[in-house]
Amino acid sequence: MKIKMDFVSSAMLDKKPKKKRINFILNKVKDGSILVVDGVMTAEEEMELIRETMRRVDDGFPGIEVCSLKKQVRGFQSFLERLSDQRTRIQKVLIGRIPETSLKTGITLVGPARYIKKIKKNPNSFSVLAEA
Repeated sequence: MKIKMDFVSSAMLDKKPKKKRINFILNKVKDGSILVVDGVMTAEEEMELIRETMRRVDDGFPGIEVCSLKKQVRGFQSFLERLSDQRTRIQKVLIGRIPETSLKTGITLVGPARYIKKIKKNPNSFSVLAEA
């Protein structure tokens, strides 16, 4: 059996609301694709992805494996990311909900648990052993 890998731009995912983004990711993975995205979800989004995965687990879909590397940002870019994180917290307190967010700079791999056999993560890289 062959392994299918889909490379998806974070710009395409950023256009989707969080719920549709998570559904897009899970539908690709449930169909057997390993998804590589040039961005990293927030911790809250990743938790929501795991929660939604647990709701969908059955004999045909045993779950997912996720691995992300967030790019180290410095200087002004670091300031902008912290500012964005603070804005999200303030909006959650004032409005009562978390606004839709964009992906952070980095790379994420999401794949079916039945194909991803091992992920070895280092501070600046990760390697994946996948087998059909």
